Amino acid sequence: MSITRDPHTKNWWLTVGGKNIGYYPAKLFSNLDSASIVGWGGRTRANVGDTSPEMGSGHFPDGKSSHACYFRSATIEDDSGDIYGPKSNQIVSYSDATNCYDVHFFGHQGGDAGIVLQFGGPGGSCGT
Repeated sequence: MSITRDPHTKNWWLTVGGKNIGYYPAKLFSNLDSASIVGWGGRTRANVGDTSPEMGSGHFPDGKSSHACYFRSATIEDDSGDIYGPKSNQIVSYSDATNCYDVHFFGHQGGDAGIVLQFGGPGGSCGT
């Protein structure tokens, strides 16, 4: 999956498996001429008083792609069209309810997996 900016139209394209799915018109994002940070992640939501739902398959990140939700081949494309992956020293992981959800950056895992980020958890009484 990728989100890239067309250099001519300035529209933002969503591509999955090499197929263009659709685009967000440039006029929706007039303040996105450049970026200083990029983020990947997940989010859950529950009504006040309800328990929080599972994220992903309900497992905490453990490095196994069959368990928690994950991104693989995470890359960034700069203005020059150069594509690269984030480095470990550029990553800031954040979870506001680590008893319910967590996130882990595994870095480059080789082969087709490339750079891997995994997140998820069982949810429950998260205190938020």
